Amino acid sequence: MRKIFTLLIAFFVATPLFAQSPFNGRIRNNEGKGVRARIVVEGSGKMTYSDGKGRFGLTDVKEDDTLLVIYKRDTLRVAVDGRRSIDIGLNLSNFTYEAAESEELMSYGFGYVKRRESTDYSSGISGDRLRATGAKGLIEAIQMCYPGLRYINGELCLLTQNSINSTSGVLILCDGMETRPELISLYDVKSVEIIKGSNMYGFRGVNGVVLITTMTAEDAINRQR
Repeated sequence: MRKIFTLLIAFFVATPLFAQSPFNGRIRNNEGKGVRARIVVEGSGKMTYSDGKGRFGLTDVKEDDTLLVIYKRDTLRVAVDGRRSIDIGLNLSNFTYEAAESEELMSYGFGYVKRRESTDYSSGISGDRLRATGAKGLIEAIQMCYPGLRYINGELCLLTQNSINSTSGVLILCDGMETRPELISLYDVKSVEIIKGSNMYGFRGVNGVVLITTMTAEDAINRQR
């Protein structure tokens, strides 16, 4: 009787551990090589990065979720569509994809999840929100919306990050190109996203990354309507 009782206790204690189910994925290019990208579960705080072989892991991905695969300046929306894992073949020339469920990926369990899954990132700040602050420039507007950033010695810095190259300045990319924020008009900005450290962008990214997206001509027209 004691043995049965012990087993019941072990089952109920262990149940929460299994409540989180792994969802493994892989992204490969036309040549079958792994693609490093950022993967975000749309509408949630879940995100991760694929490794050098294109592998990534997440937990509790729902069958009707959509994954945002972010590669450099491009974002691809990939529907989970009931799959329990996802193997993505990415055509980098026209940024299209094919996706299939993979028994191999499912067999790895939590092997790909490890510590790559993270919710410690900014989901983005719209240009309208930045302009609504009444700030005179982009730097001031970003700081008002994201207090963790400071402008120190001519650089935007995340105060919680430590540098490996004697500067704590974040990497700033505007439409995929490295730039300085004071060169960008606040009225041209569509959105700003802040990432707290990312080796996807090389050693410069470990101090944090500020991704600025500017409005296209179509965006500007729609905004005036």
